[in-house]
Amino acid sequence: ETEVAKGAVPALKTEGDISQISVMPVFVKGVKFGWPYPTIKTPQRQMANVILSALDNSLHCIVESPTGTGKSAAILCSTLAWQRKHYERTGDVIKIFYTSRTHSQVAQMVASLRKTAYRPRMAVLGSRQKLCIHEDLMGKTDIMSGCRTR
Repeated sequence: ETEVAKGAVPALKTEGDISQISVMPVFVKGVKFGWPYPTIKTPQRQMANVILSALDNSLHCIVESPTGTGKSAAILCSTLAWQRKHYERTGDVIKIFYTSRTHSQVAQMVASLRKTAYRPRMAVLGSRQKLCIHEDLMGKTDIMSGCRTR
């Protein structure tokens, strides 16, 4: 079901994507995606397979795996490749939302995304506490109440 293609680097034709980054073309469930590492590990293939099955069937998917198993790359590459294939097939633009409990997890995902050839339009949203621009509130412990009074 899953195989790694041998040969040339794929031409990623989506606006903003970087085709000149050296990526290994990987095929999972008929979806070709650029893999940013020399090999794809078994847990990463398994995650991509489950993610793509969920996307094909309009289902939710929860991925749980120990630290260091390559969740970020598997999630990003398979999801973004599926999004592009879906657009080519149907013309429908599918939006992807990635949520995280902590800001450090968001930063890790953005760092992982930069290692790939994919460059989707994105916005990182955060809390008032992390993104407050009012100098008189910066460094205060109760930013939330200060923002509410403005």
